[in-house]
Amino acid sequence: MIKQVYYTEILNYFIFINKGTMENENNIIKKNISEKYKNYKFKDGRWFYFYVCDTCKNKIECYAQKKCLLRRNLKNKKTCKRCSLDKQKGEGNPFYGKKHSLESIKKIQLKTIGVKRSNHTDDPEYKKKVSETKKKLWRSGKMEKTRKKLSNIMKERHRKGELKSFNISKAEKEIVNNLKKNGIECVHSFRVDSKIFDIYIPSLNLLIEYNGDYWHCNPSKYSEDYYNHKKNKTAKEIWEYDKHKLYLAKKEGYNCEVIWETDYKKNNSIIIEIIKNYEQN
Repeated sequence: MIKQVYYTEILNYFIFINKGTMENENNIIKKNISEKYKNYKFKDGRWFYFYVCDTCKNKIECYAQKKCLLRRNLKNKKTCKRCSLDKQKGEGNPFYGKKHSLESIKKIQLKTIGVKRSNHTDDPEYKKKVSETKKKLWRSGKMEKTRKKLSNIMKERHRKGELKSFNISKAEKEIVNNLKKNGIECVHSFRVDSKIFDIYIPSLNLLIEYNGDYWHCNPSKYSEDYYNHKKNKTAKEIWEYDKHKLYLAKKEGYNCEVIWETDYKKNNSIIIEIIKNYEQN
């Protein structure tokens, strides 16, 4: 009985000592960590801080959901993603100059036998759902920054002349051919800054726009509230764009004329009549 009490007291004593040590160590660790956490910042539901890339020496933001995870990530981060990828190019790639042996090819083939490969992207219903989702996202306005960025890139490419292919309607081809038959020099898809005009006649400094009734929402057929699903714009928005386009051309000193699809179908020599009026004046 005496021995049992003695051993119990000794055991409790060692537990008490170890417990105190553990608490002290934990307190020390927590204190050190809390010092490093002071500089961490919170943004959009995540914690972030900076580390310096050992290659490019740039400050890079590092994100994590929790402070402890951020601290771990910062400890492991030495090279930014861009520098890391650059190092893996060419001879830096571990597989550079190597090829799979016949044995390894056979092993890969054996592993893939019976593995079902998904062909869901070819399913018409899947394509329709993806298309509808993207259109919905585009119309919501959440992609406005992306739209403006892409628009500016396309405009810059137009200015530089990098984009040389344009959609040419049958009517436009007919008009160009008729002008050439009548000995009138003309240029198709003429660029004024970032805008493309259908036809340009240098001798008259004349720009001609052929507007399809549907694509440009002919005012004689469509109300300003009509929504053009192909262009994702209302008729009023399309008219404003076309008006601004003509304004820019006139500001640069060009003469401008618009031929509507309906008018051309009624009288396909309307372009010759317009040119005669300019020649007389």
